[in-house]
Amino acid sequence: MARFAVTVYAGSRRGYPEAYGTLARELGRAVAGRGWVLVYGGANIGLMGACADAALDAGGRVEGVILDTFARVLHRRVESMEIVSNMRDRKASLAHRGDAFVVLPGAFGTLEELSEILVERQLAIHRKPLVLLDPDGYWSPLRAQFETMVGTGLLEPEYLGVLDVVHDVPAAMAVIAAAAAARLPSPGG
Repeated sequence: MARFAVTVYAGSRRGYPEAYGTLARELGRAVAGRGWVLVYGGANIGLMGACADAALDAGGRVEGVILDTFARVLHRRVESMEIVSNMRDRKASLAHRGDAFVVLPGAFGTLEELSEILVERQLAIHRKPLVLLDPDGYWSPLRAQFETMVGTGLLEPEYLGVLDVVHDVPAAMAVIAAAAAARLPSPGG
């Protein structure tokens, strides 16, 4: 069977709302449950760590890409860990490894990763699914900014469609599963 990987972008900070931790763990279990590879930023803390832990606990394969300066939070249970020396290499490796992308709540780093993948999708550099997991309206201000961009004429309205916004893990998995089904050969054939 061909490898299918989901790159997850998420916050790495401690002290997140427990509901977000529950969501990250649910996503990790769901990715592992499908037999997909979870690719993420390599940390053992924050929503990143929660997602990776859940995937590992469910018997899934997890691959990390982490900056050498963050070695203190490197996830020791992840067997496939790439250590890089700069953010450009890290983002490129995370993007290259993924067949689909899911964005959980996060801060500046997560926003930067989302922006890069979003622009590449807009420019048709790739056609991989890009899912914004938006619990409790976390990303609503950003989505409102996108609408402002359209309203001012700085963004074509059709580009809002390059990003699937969902509010729970089952909806995110449905978007990704459709792409995986289109990409992977059917069993026995």
